[in-house]
Amino acid sequence: MEHLEKANRLLSNVLEAVMLVLFAVFLVIVVTKVILRPFDTAIYGVDELVKIAFLTTSAIGGAVAISRREHIAITFFIDLMPRPIRIGLYVLGLLLIAALNAVLVYLSIDWITGPGMNIWQPFGMRQAYVFAVVPVACTLAVVFCLIKICLTLAGRESTDILWMPED
Repeated sequence: MEHLEKANRLLSNVLEAVMLVLFAVFLVIVVTKVILRPFDTAIYGVDELVKIAFLTTSAIGGAVAISRREHIAITFFIDLMPRPIRIGLYVLGLLLIAALNAVLVYLSIDWITGPGMNIWQPFGMRQAYVFAVVPVACTLAVVFCLIKICLTLAGRESTDILWMPED
């Protein structure tokens, strides 16, 4: 279980670093576009790069949120229940999130093999390379859900607060 905890932390940290770099790219591009707007100047392919950075950051962010227990949860009634039931509902919720993401991985295969074969005009590459972010992120979400379930059932995960409280 210790290896699982380390893998969870390492994978989360790596993905957060990737998101940070992508967000920095996103920020630099948007600021550059705003600065160049009065000069009626554009940079070829910038709009598409912003879309790619935003899509990737959002998709990976969803997976990392599961690892950090920052996914959405309305816990009013769950918090009123006895601890074993709360943990059971937490595990059930993670199973449902994993199942939903597994279905999205399955459904995205047709999406990638169909429209994904179209060429992305500014870059001359297939759109499938960008579309592949969705099944990769959904697979990461499934992995994080399964890790959280294993750690919770093994007693290696703190179950005092199952979801991050809302600010």
